[in-house]
Amino acid sequence: MTLKPFWRYYGGKYRAAPRYPKPLMPIIVEPFAGAAGYSLRYPERQVILVEKNPIVADLWTYLIGVSEAEIRSIPANVIDIDDLPAWVPYSARNLVGWWFNSATVNPRKSLSIGRIRLAKMGRKFEGWTEATRERVASQVGAIRHWKVIQGDYSKSPDVAATWFIDPPYNNRAGAYYPNGPRDLDYAHLGAWCRTRQGDVIVCENEGAKWLPFRSFALLKPGVNGRGSSEVIWTSGASTG
Repeated sequence: MTLKPFWRYYGGKYRAAPRYPKPLMPIIVEPFAGAAGYSLRYPERQVILVEKNPIVADLWTYLIGVSEAEIRSIPANVIDIDDLPAWVPYSARNLVGWWFNSATVNPRKSLSIGRIRLAKMGRKFEGWTEATRERVASQVGAIRHWKVIQGDYSKSPDVAATWFIDPPYNNRAGAYYPNGPRDLDYAHLGAWCRTRQGDVIVCENEGAKWLPFRSFALLKPGVNGRGSSEVIWTSGASTG
């Protein structure tokens, strides 16, 4: 069973997730959860999301508990958060805001200029449409058993699990997050990763030295043809 993204988040690993080692344990823990791109590929597992950003953690808590009927009642095709009825809760407004412009680190208040232009041209784009709303509504029942912890990676439970650890990269790309490289002690994080029980998968960008990373894949190649050179560190159980 595979779910589609509930929203697009900057640096998300949903498309790349099938290339990473499959989980070997019945529990998956994502200490830097974001949009949980890895766990969405294995939603039937016992998933524990740990997220420092309170907006992201709150949205996951909402999605796990919200009814399908409530999601389906949120108006689609709005272009500004203020266009939503007063009854729409804070968490749902953030959900809609993330669909105003894909792959951002925070929800937007209004549709991006580029998407407004596409709408006026009658062009289709991925946004908070009827199709997106139905996707989210049809999937929330599949994550009722998931759990969310709001806090940094140190708040993760000490359990045997498949650990998918995708922190802000220790370079310019990671600096876009509200809690970026300046907020992380990578030496401490590396030591912490080595002590996790189960199998461990750690993601980074080429050039990172805080673990003995190895080359992994070229992801998201753009018009420049270079894309993102990804590296990976795994525990002995996860050989990739």
